[in-house]
Amino acid sequence: MILQNDPFRGPKAVGELHSSPIMRRYAGNPILTAQDAPYPASYLFNAGVTRYRGRYYIAPRIDLLPENGKAPMQSICTGFGTSDDGIHFTLEKEPLKVFYRGKALPWVCDARLTVLEEELYLAFCFENCHSERPGIARWEGGTDFRVVTLGIPQQRNMVLFPEKINGRYMRLERPAVQYGDRFHIWYSFSPDLRYWGESDLLLGCEDVPFANVKIGAGPAPVRTERGWLLIFHAVDDDPKRAAPLPRGTMWSRRYTFGAALFDSDDPTRLTAITRTPLMVAEKDYETGSGGYEIWVRDTLFPCGAVLEEDGRLRIYYGAGDSCVCLAETTLSELWSVMTPASRLADTATVPFR
Repeated sequence: MILQNDPFRGPKAVGELHSSPIMRRYAGNPILTAQDAPYPASYLFNAGVTRYRGRYYIAPRIDLLPENGKAPMQSICTGFGTSDDGIHFTLEKEPLKVFYRGKALPWVCDARLTVLEEELYLAFCFENCHSERPGIARWEGGTDFRVVTLGIPQQRNMVLFPEKINGRYMRLERPAVQYGDRFHIWYSFSPDLRYWGESDLLLGCEDVPFANVKIGAGPAPVRTERGWLLIFHAVDDDPKRAAPLPRGTMWSRRYTFGAALFDSDDPTRLTAITRTPLMVAEKDYETGSGGYEIWVRDTLFPCGAVLEEDGRLRIYYGAGDSCVCLAETTLSELWSVMTPASRLADTATVPFR
């Protein structure tokens, strides 16, 4: 029997949610759409963004539907581009290529970009006939990336820390689970970026009041004076919201995003969290209202975060699995909506009963 008040396994209703007033959407949203791709594209979204050597780099997911406009997708790839101001991006004339054992991997998507030891890295997932697999690749110039490591199925939302932690590399990941149907954020360490281990729980779905299905890491963590700041996405499901999407399938989930803070010296230790979302789908380009064509409603998915020298934090997010948008806040405003916190479970060993 599953106890209804069990935070680890019992269902919990989330209810109505709203964006935080500390978040300011860019007036020119969306900043990138499928029309900006220099090759065939139906949707362009979920873009990893970072600043590297004085420029902004972006790696958006790009989906192409078949001619009949219905699922399944004809292809999925990842674009690659640059910008001088972090708003107006120009994409390369071809998608990026991630090489593994001499061949380019298929259907690379949902990328995050990290600058580590003065090199640019791409953390990604790629879809294939043997499930979804995550990986990390190093930029070799142009649109070419070379795999450093690949994970096993089923994992997504792999994110590489921008610094070594106590002499070791650190990454975040979101494996799928069988029991309880809840997905959590995990971490692993490596001496060389190739071999990874000492994996454990970083943040549980039960720790996020506005999630009841899954959570996942967003952009690469940002070092701040108060610790490591992680923007994460959170998913709640409510059968009462079930309604058909344009492609005919039923949809009752909602993707929002929040923030968590981890100790500077020990990034595995949670110190603070937002108890309500930073952002919820509300604008026409996020909900599909006002003539905007989206793939799925109630879905915001952050993949990029850049802390500017003037204290502004830029968060790049996918809206409706359809376009790339931008919102800003400041660290001081973020601290005002975060509350001290620790994980409900010290370790990932909570018994069923």
